[in-house]
Amino acid sequence: MNVLDDEDDQSFHATCDGYSHLSDIEWDAVERMGSTMGIHAVSVMLEALNRDAQHATIAKFIQNELDAEREK
Repeated sequence: MNVLDDEDDQSFHATCDGYSHLSDIEWDAVERMGSTMGIHAVSVMLEALNRDAQHATIAKFIQNELDAEREK
């Protein structure tokens, strides 16, 4: 499953198999991050951070989404 599959950008295609430690909920957040921050930024994040830092970064993104929704 290509989660960050941008037809115009063939340089990075994150797959669930490549990051099997991420949950389905985290993958949903990764897709939203790609839409918000750009696929390149998300690919750099996934490649540069270790597993614990990936989980923490994704959790912070989700928390920021929840906080923004509460402020509406």
